Parts: sequence; C-alpha cells; structure tokens
Amino acid sequence: MFYLFKCNGHGTFEVNQPMLSDHKANCPDCGKQAQRVFSSPQWIWVGSLYREDGSRREEKDYTPVMRG
Repeated sequence: MFYLFKCNGHGTFEVNQPMLSDHKANCPDCGKQAQRVFSSPQWIWVGSLYREDGSRREEKDYTPVMRG
C-alpha cells in the first residue's frame, strides 16, 4: 500500500510499504526521517446512482451477482 509522508524541508511524498511494516521513511531528497501523514480512507464509487435522464436507478437496473 502507498503511504503519505511529509518532510519539513521538502514537502510530501509517497512510499509503497507492506501493511504490517513500522511505517517509517526517510525523505528521498535530504535523507532525514519523515513523519507519516494520516488521512481518512478514500472511497471511489464506480457506478452511477442515476440514469442519463436524471432519474434514480433501482436495484433491478444492476447486473445480478452470482452467489454460490
């Protein structure tokens, strides 16, 4: 996962680290230890709640999910 870090002198940067790591990183520009920036989770909606005519979609408009 990508985590955001901030260096006081050089700004923010991202580092790809495993979820179970200690989440420490050094600034790629100066090499000093950077502080992790915490933020709320980002949600991405991949569907639309509304049809092209502006009316709201109903459950029957969506493709059924296979259940096994």
